[in-house]
Amino acid sequence: MSKINQAALKRCIEIAHKAGSPKDQVRRFLEAGYIPLPWQWHFHSDARLADKQDGPVDIGLGGARGPGKSHAVLSQAAMDDCQRVDYLKGLFLRQTGIAAKESFDDLVDKVIVGHIKFKRTGSLLQFPNGSRILLGGFKDEKEIDKYIGIEYDFIIVEELNQLTKDKYDKLRGSLRTSKPDWRPRLYTSFNPGGIGHGFVKARYIIPFNERQETETRFIGSNYKSNPHLNKEYIDYLESLEGDLGRAWREGDWDLFAGQVFHEWRRNTHVIKPVIPRGDFQDVLWLDWGYAKTSAFAATLNSIANLSTDDGQKYNQIITYKEWYGNQQSPREWARKIYDDCLKMGKHPRRGKSDPAMHSPLQSGGNSIANTMMDEWKKLNKGESWCTIERGSNSGRNSRVNRVGMMHEWFSINPVTGLPYWVATESCNNFNRSIPELVHDENLVEAYDTTGDDHMADQASYGLESVRFISVKPGSYSALTKRKKKQLPTDEHGLPVLNSRTFFGSVE
Repeated sequence: MSKINQAALKRCIEIAHKAGSPKDQVRRFLEAGYIPLPWQWHFHSDARLADKQDGPVDIGLGGARGPGKSHAVLSQAAMDDCQRVDYLKGLFLRQTGIAAKESFDDLVDKVIVGHIKFKRTGSLLQFPNGSRILLGGFKDEKEIDKYIGIEYDFIIVEELNQLTKDKYDKLRGSLRTSKPDWRPRLYTSFNPGGIGHGFVKARYIIPFNERQETETRFIGSNYKSNPHLNKEYIDYLESLEGDLGRAWREGDWDLFAGQVFHEWRRNTHVIKPVIPRGDFQDVLWLDWGYAKTSAFAATLNSIANLSTDDGQKYNQIITYKEWYGNQQSPREWARKIYDDCLKMGKHPRRGKSDPAMHSPLQSGGNSIANTMMDEWKKLNKGESWCTIERGSNSGRNSRVNRVGMMHEWFSINPVTGLPYWVATESCNNFNRSIPELVHDENLVEAYDTTGDDHMADQASYGLESVRFISVKPGSYSALTKRKKKQLPTDEHGLPVLNSRTFFGSVE
């Protein structure tokens, strides 16, 4: 304890308390001379939540390269878990290009040697209270099989994205315990890419983004989160260009081969919930779907006509409410939309929709669009509430042009530093499906219509009626005329907007 700088010690304890780490965990780390980084404290705190019956059992550390993920997971297992519970049996798996022993040597020397008492015999770390950790290396996922079926109290897997979901599921089946004071758990680390990219994103990233984590927790970080990283490695990461640089520096899970909207980034295009100002124009965009394999998709959007400090006009779109699902009638959707808008104090007077919504039904009944408008009129005491206009959906050029419009709107305004089109984080299906669209093999300038394209379709119909007006390149810019102001962000890195940016109120 005496070796730790007192100022650093005080700050460490404050950060640990804020993260929610219990006192005995903090004491145990400090006595071992380990001062976790701020982001690592959040991981350690979540690891202790796994003790609770309603706590997580699968905690993932992910994102970019270089923040110190390996140090954090081994410290948690060796310095905390294995010290407070007797006779724990853990497995630590990491991908190795060389012998497993050599791969683990540096990590064990850095994290454990000189900090806590232990004995190493080959690939086994043993502690005085009978707890132990088996160190296992794998060159490819075939080598995982030798560990499957053996009982472990906890398992650590590094580079989880290099495994398939099948191997991951089988490893989870090896988490069993007979200890009454312990809940089996999994600690994982991963980066974007690899054969497991899809299931890792679905398992950890999407629930985190949508604030719907139950048995999992995700703690993101990047190389800037680690002040101890050597300059040469930082220079290397910052020198990387293109997709590789974006993935390794930022830990961008929305990046993959074949992606249509390659410019889309969650921490840029997604903002905290806002209710835009009343004098902005509110419009509805809609795409019809009913079957289980399809979906109805609609959004409420504000179109803002704004100006820069030097008088340049530009248009801004804020997508701030969505409706998404299937097997509900047009009248049911109409009532949901009406009720939600009423709660927000919003009244969109016009909308743009899928042209199929304007075709008479085969039974001879009203079109879907007319049915919805009739329901709104009924709910609005006989007065017309919102008029749905027919969108265009004809030919190859239409599909290509619609994607081209979306690219323009997703571009960055050099004055505000924000895209000309943003969506709030409450629009989960919009934020999930837009970046997942891939190119059509037969029409590469358009997106593949066999994917979940409903949110993209409804938006592309709506954009037909909105003129894209941007700031002129090379003219007035906040980057050159004055020091660029950084928008405040929340703990998830999402821009937090206020009356000085969008002239709206927080939802």
